[in-house]
Amino acid sequence: MRNYIAVFLVKRPLALALLLAVSASCSAQSSASCGSQTGPPKPAACRDTTPHTEKCVTVDKGVQLQVLDWGGADKPETMVLLTGLGDNAHVYDRFAYQFTDYFHVIGITRRGFLPSSQPKEGYDVDTRARDDIEVLKVLGISKAVFVGHSIAGSELSKIGLSFKDYVDKLVYLDANDLSRNVQGPKLPLPPYKEGRDERSLQVYQAAQARLENKLEPDQAVCLRMQFDAKGAITDTTLLGWVSAKISEGVKEPANSPTDWADIRAPRLGIFNLPSVQARMPFYWYLSSEDKKKFDENWPAFVGWNGDTIDQFAAVYPGKPTPIVYRLPDAPHYFYMTDQAFVVRAMREFLLGKEGP
Repeated sequence: MRNYIAVFLVKRPLALALLLAVSASCSAQSSASCGSQTGPPKPAACRDTTPHTEKCVTVDKGVQLQVLDWGGADKPETMVLLTGLGDNAHVYDRFAYQFTDYFHVIGITRRGFLPSSQPKEGYDVDTRARDDIEVLKVLGISKAVFVGHSIAGSELSKIGLSFKDYVDKLVYLDANDLSRNVQGPKLPLPPYKEGRDERSLQVYQAAQARLENKLEPDQAVCLRMQFDAKGAITDTTLLGWVSAKISEGVKEPANSPTDWADIRAPRLGIFNLPSVQARMPFYWYLSSEDKKKFDENWPAFVGWNGDTIDQFAAVYPGKPTPIVYRLPDAPHYFYMTDQAFVVRAMREFLLGKEGP
């Protein structure tokens, strides 16, 4: 898993008050628009102009999840987009419309990440999978295609194993089985500047492109950041302990390795296949000490990554043959950077054709 969330993990009293206010606002609603953040106004670029509807759906006592609906409600099939660690559903704002001509496309922001609720518990894989299915129950959806990026792979597999009747097909976007992840904290994180930073949204996004080869939709970043009155980033809305609980929850012994032989739904996997010779984009901006640390641990990660993809690709009697694409040295967010290929592969898998 390389869905790095390295910025601003130190919380401030103002940040905590903001988080509690937003969570409470969302928690007061069910199947209505999620609460808006308070505090200094956000930059003009943060104004959400993407055509969609938004609901805050109750999935558990005191827990509501943001659900974005990008359209296609008149279509007979539903596609559910699940996010990587630290992301909210707006990360798919430019991707979802690739499928609304054939699917009713919705996205879920998992518990712990604004504007969804941030309860103290419920970050294990079983609970997160139940949350996703509860959203479908509330919305009256009986079956769906589930698409997940990065750490959402654990949710996809759990849904495929425990909620088989709700699953039409599964799509894994660089979403490895992390139960035996060798990477952990061994690789250094991208060197984003921590603390009060004075960067604008645009300068932050430039750093994203430079360090991680990705450019998120504005709203996806805006929900994750706080800004002062001048539009400079001052903090994050992410809670470090939430990410830590989710990360621990996908590993053994909390989560067992996926039994691919027991997943009956057809599955597509598109994965980054890094090489020992390659380096992540942020490598060149690391300190000498961190480069050394990276070089020492990178080969083990490359080996684990390849082995995990091979396990995903294994063929079992009586089960659909998995469709697997290995993208050499691709960025983790390749569904943004190489969207044309990803969409074509998904359309061929889901529809049997590329479509118009």
